Formats: sequence, structure tokens, C-alpha cells
Amino acid sequence: MGPDTLDKVADATRSLAETGKKTLELVASCGRVIKGPVVELAGLLEDRLKFARWGLQLAFMEKANAIMKARGLDQPTRELPLNFVLPLLTTAAFEEDDDLQEVWARLLVNAGDKTTEMELRTAYVEILRGMSALDVKNLAGMAKVTLAMPHGKHCTLMTAGLPDSAEPYSNHFRGGRAIPPELGISLANLARLGCAMPGGGLDGSVLYDIMTVTDLGLALYKACS
Repeated sequence: MGPDTLDKVADATRSLAETGKKTLELVASCGRVIKGPVVELAGLLEDRLKFARWGLQLAFMEKANAIMKARGLDQPTRELPLNFVLPLLTTAAFEEDDDLQEVWARLLVNAGDKTTEMELRTAYVEILRGMSALDVKNLAGMAKVTLAMPHGKHCTLMTAGLPDSAEPYSNHFRGGRAIPPELGISLANLARLGCAMPGGGLDGSVLYDIMTVTDLGLALYKACS
């Protein structure tokens, strides 16, 4: 074992020791405000985390199995690469939002169903990890209208009515309408993730009340539907 290797091992050991120290300090801090032995408290926290994770994993797999059963499948028909399925399962197992967990389950089932001809892109997992439940609803609302239009992906939409509805762009609408901050943040995030493009004002401003769903956004919506 050379000097460089020994140095790396020493650095890793120091890092682990520091992590353990911080964990003990956190537990000790909790012990000052919660009655009971610190060791017992640490064990209780660990047990609760394990139970919560197990419960979420069970709920996720129940959703995935129910979706497969509805399609007449008792198991996946396509083998999934580890770089796709591992981050998907890891994230889905800790997702507490029921609607988002349903989306993750559909992504998993579609990926494992060869009849969907879905492209197994790790980007779908990475992008979905960066989305909230509202983001998913807004993307779905825009994608549904876009796919229903004859010109499909080139459809520009007015988004002020999201997440309930989106409308095809009207020539009488110039954009710049005030939208709720929560909606604006969600649409900005969808633009950041490459799922939609905002409109532009004549003064160079970004208009989130006018959006166009990208090819990537449509593909992600289909993969999770």
C-alpha cells in the first residue's frame, strides 16, 4: 500500500469519525429537550426512520403492482439497467407525497413494459426528482392540451389557469398577466428542467403566462402516464 493510498484511507477515516461525532452531538442535543436516555432516544429515532422507510416502500410497490395488474401483467416484461432503476427506486421509496409516489410508480411500470416502447433515459429520473407535485400537475395540464392539438408539440399555451386548465394561445393575448407566485415558481422550475419554454415580451421580459411544452417535457409526461 503506497503513501497516496494511506493518505486517502486516513482522510476517509477522519471523515467517518467526524460524521459520527456530529450524529452524537445531534442526538445529545435532542436529549436535552426530550426526556429519556440518549441511547434509547437514538435507537427510537433509528427505528422510526426504518419503519417510515419500510412503510413508504410498501406503499410504492403496492401502487406499482396495482398498475401492472390493471394492464394484465404479473411482472415486468423488459429488463431495466441498474443506472436507471436504482436511483428511481431509491427516490420513490422515500417519497411521502401520495400523488408523486403514484407518478414514480407509473414511470417504473412503463419502463418495465416493453409494449410502451419507452426510451430508458436516466434523465427522466433526474428531472422528476427535481419536480414538486404542483410541477407534475402543471406539466400534465399543458401536455394534455398540447397532445390534443393537431400541431402537437408546437402548441403555445396560456397558463394562468393552471393547474386546473391551460388554453391554446390566442392572438388577442399579449402575455404579461399576473399569476400567483406559487404558479410562477413552478413554471420557472419546469423551464429550468427543460420541460417547457416561457414566452418572451417585446421588452425582453420572460413571460410565464405563455409557455410551450418541449419534446423532453412531452416525453416525460408520456413516460409517467
